[in-house]
Amino acid sequence: MRASLVGTVVEYYEFTVYGFLAVVFGPLFFPAASPVAATLSALTVFGAGYLARPLGGVVFGALGDRLGRRPVLMATLLMMGVSSALIGMLPTYASIGPAAPVLLLLLRLLQGFSAGGEWAGALTYVSEMAPPRKRALYGSIPAMGVGIGFLTAALMVALVASTGVGMSTWGWRIPFLVCVPLTAVCVALRYRLEDSPEFKAITRTAGGVSRTPVRETLRRHPLDVLRVAALTIGVLGPSILGKLYLSVHLVQVKKFPPVEVYFLLGLALAATVWIFPVMGAKSDARGRRPIAWIGLSAAVVLPVPLFLYVDAVSSALAVVPALLIYLVVEPFVSAAVFAGFPELFPTRTRFTGVSIGLNLGTIIAAGFGPAIAASLVASTGWAGAPGLWGSVCALIGLIALAGPRRTNTLENREVLHDEKR
Repeated sequence: MRASLVGTVVEYYEFTVYGFLAVVFGPLFFPAASPVAATLSALTVFGAGYLARPLGGVVFGALGDRLGRRPVLMATLLMMGVSSALIGMLPTYASIGPAAPVLLLLLRLLQGFSAGGEWAGALTYVSEMAPPRKRALYGSIPAMGVGIGFLTAALMVALVASTGVGMSTWGWRIPFLVCVPLTAVCVALRYRLEDSPEFKAITRTAGGVSRTPVRETLRRHPLDVLRVAALTIGVLGPSILGKLYLSVHLVQVKKFPPVEVYFLLGLALAATVWIFPVMGAKSDARGRRPIAWIGLSAAVVLPVPLFLYVDAVSSALAVVPALLIYLVVEPFVSAAVFAGFPELFPTRTRFTGVSIGLNLGTIIAAGFGPAIAASLVASTGWAGAPGLWGSVCALIGLIALAGPRRTNTLENREVLHDEKR
């Protein structure tokens, strides 16, 4: 489990550090008359990384169901590390002109392609390795890894910016170049992994592994894929507003010092990330559906008040109390929701089913969520506008949660992986 946690932390540090540097990337790679327009361009490229995630999910999901979980988890980690390090070495628009944003976009797409297999692979692997009555606890580990990756990225950007190095000259490169040693450590940890007993078992059965896992998944489990996508939107839509877009909003709209914003966000994330395994254990003990209902309902209500409150304060420090309350929602609900995804699919197509659904939801909720939020502020001028996006996403999750109980997911049953489905 340690290799899964550390690998997901590093993967999502590498994937999200770009978002925290969007304000810096704006003028460096997308020269424009307006700083807002430049930031929107940078956020659009951030979202473009998510465009590649469904393709990565399809490719790596199929490979994971045919070749095993371990080799895919190794491949995604290496690909993310290399593409992140190369972003840190890119020349800017001032040096090579339009080729700079093109290369940035290509590397961001490569990052997204890699991320498309990472989280789904980690969820699948820990679910298959978990004791039957602790699957939500184990399923909270990859979700916690994503949260730690976000907070590490925020604190790293804040640390580099606080040293006095020129962030707009070469300082922005440091958070990306740090990916080289981090990736090396994680590769060493994951190299020791063995495939799950469940996957090994199907390689010895008459049916064996699926030859066409994508086609089999879409033919036999289309509604399950859509349900995974909708629940992912419900959890990640509000979450990305608080974990990523809010930092851009505080710097770009509120004009708060970037270093202070990133430090405070990182500390707030650190103060709430421990809730992931706690709620995972609670979900195993008391049932997932009631906890998911409470969390998603809170996610419908809180986003607009958060941004209205942010608009009223005069310092970044004053944002922290409201932000802490808001950030509790994702760890409260995510273990209950995400742990159920692998349970929707049989072992032979599990990696594929989770990958497709998870990445379809992620591209909508997280990929273009920050750009949509920024556009809502720019077009309406209303401070609470970004919160509307988070509330709509959470409502989609509630609708999916209210769907028919056709499957074991979120029902907290002991027998969860039934190959006869």
